[in-house]
Amino acid sequence: MKLDQFIFQYFHSFTGKSALIDLVIVFLAEYLPYLLAVAFVVLIFTNRHKITRFYIIFLSALSLLIARGLITEIIRFFYPRLRPFLVLNFQALITHPGSAAFPSGHAVTFFVLATIVFFVNKKWFYYFLGGAVINALARVYVGVHWPADILAGAVLGVLTVIILQKFLPKVKT
Repeated sequence: MKLDQFIFQYFHSFTGKSALIDLVIVFLAEYLPYLLAVAFVVLIFTNRHKITRFYIIFLSALSLLIARGLITEIIRFFYPRLRPFLVLNFQALITHPGSAAFPSGHAVTFFVLATIVFFVNKKWFYYFLGGAVINALARVYVGVHWPADILAGAVLGVLTVIILQKFLPKVKT
């Protein structure tokens, strides 16, 4: 058995043991991203400097466009990896289409945001990083991603922001 499948089965083995835990994990997998997105918007608009706000918005949009909209979809086109619930033939805890799983679009998105927050507000960074990690692990638990999908999405999200920051003009944040 591959390590990826072994780790997945470990996380997924806890499903069905407690309805309350399953409910909390489903919330973290499906609804935590909305809370992170709202928190990100609040972070942007609580910054008093218009130039910094514009920079954060521009870096976010460009990073997400490149990482999630372009690179993720190219990888999925050439490597359409099936999701765990399709490979192992079980009902995932959340409703999800059978689209390609690698890399995780959620991981790409929320690690992009967490990395941007790192450059803007170190205090908020830990909350965003924690939220991104918790959401990613929850998506493995509910059965819609393999651990490698999450790892690849996280690496792609972080690297995209770091590379773009090297090319964009510096702005005091």
